[in-house]
Amino acid sequence: MSSDEIDLDALQAARWFAGKGRAIASARMVAEPAGGALRIADVAYADDRGDERYLLIAEGARWADVLHASDLELRVSDAGLVAARGAEAIPSTDQSNTLVTIDDSLLVKAYRKLQAGVHPEVELGEALVGSGAPVPRHAGSLHWDGTAIALLQEYVGGAESGWEVPIEAVAAALRAGAAGDVTPYAAAGTAAGALHAALAERLGTERDDTAPARWRADAERALTEAAALEPDVAGAEETLRTMLVVLGAAREAPVGRIHGDLHFAQFLRAPDGRMLIVDLEGDPTAPLATRRRPDTPLRDLAALLRSIDHIGTAGSRRAEWADPTAFVAAATTAAINAYENATGAPVDRELLLALEVASECRELVYAHRVVPEWLYAPRAGLKRLLEGAP
Repeated sequence: MSSDEIDLDALQAARWFAGKGRAIASARMVAEPAGGALRIADVAYADDRGDERYLLIAEGARWADVLHASDLELRVSDAGLVAARGAEAIPSTDQSNTLVTIDDSLLVKAYRKLQAGVHPEVELGEALVGSGAPVPRHAGSLHWDGTAIALLQEYVGGAESGWEVPIEAVAAALRAGAAGDVTPYAAAGTAAGALHAALAERLGTERDDTAPARWRADAERALTEAAALEPDVAGAEETLRTMLVVLGAAREAPVGRIHGDLHFAQFLRAPDGRMLIVDLEGDPTAPLATRRRPDTPLRDLAALLRSIDHIGTAGSRRAEWADPTAFVAAATTAAINAYENATGAPVDRELLLALEVASECRELVYAHRVVPEWLYAPRAGLKRLLEGAP
């Protein structure tokens, strides 16, 4: 099989293709499981940063049949969901993975960039079965040659998710001169705390004396990158670096499995009132081993708080730059208080602030390199963090 069988232009244009900006040296098919409904392709690059493997999906592929293909391994946690067969719909394909629903009950999340090894989302889904954690029911997973190619879970019909609804709600409140409803953010804090409690119960926690030095080094690296791109960051670099010192001293902070990419768009607001957390795969651009590494759960909380700040700024932009400070402060407090109530333990605010600074620096770097039109949000967020510095 040759690269002639792969549309390289379409591949490079796909949202889920991670090799954008890299020169492709060759691409070849290595397998066509499920009767050719799926194809496994290896992509080699002209640089020395490593090759990649991708899952390609044939147009019109019927996942209800793919799940039961003889050359794929189906691991079932909820037979009632996996047994569903019938009409299919694709609610969205414009993301890092491809989502397909079967019979309005089962969600198939097909992983496009494939990596050998234990997949963190499958691993956490299996671990949380029966735990009561605020996540959709884990139905199972699909594997090819030992590699996870799809997650199977409950499809939550009618759920509200994404950025548009919360941003517009804040904008409407600001236009009306109000601070905005912070109830959803308290619910998110509760769900985050419940998730961390369930993960700790099922997979345990530990002390890692090497973690603090790694946290600080990673954060300072992100700050250095951000300072090279942002004059305002460079001007406040000394203050920001001081705020990161606590990361290296956090010897007593327990570590465990976490979500790894917990922003507000990862929460589903279900019609029955449940607040559910999805996408437990962590940062999809990172290696599987990195994503499975135990970390402080406050990293998730910091990411959630940064996303709340960004929602406030985006809402402000739509409301002719009305000041979102009151909303951001109230929603942040609501999320932290709810998180503490759910975990039954106080949050180390100094460590949390340092993790927020590190998260915002990474967001700035990402915006500069990928979505410069989004720069206004992390810029405003970092300014607020500096204003709240001790």
